[in-house]
Amino acid sequence: MSGANRDICVVRIKDGDDWSARFVIDGRRYADPDAVDALSLEAFDELQRRRVPAEFETREVSPTEPAMRLPSWEEYRRHLALDDSGTD
Repeated sequence: MSGANRDICVVRIKDGDDWSARFVIDGRRYADPDAVDALSLEAFDELQRRRVPAEFETREVSPTEPAMRLPSWEEYRRHLALDDSGTD
């Protein structure tokens, strides 16, 4: 990965009346700078299919900015799969 700025997408999910950040798609984790767009679309489609209200906020992030303490989309997607299986 280069030292150039990348995009980061924070996804908030509505729970009752509250919105909370649930996962992040951090472009610094991927060799392909277009990965954030592709994964954001994948996440949007999956949450839409599940009828989960979500907000996606994408912005630039510098290589030196600390990582967010949120799960990645891949981790959150596994959580959704566990919910489907009825396993905790």
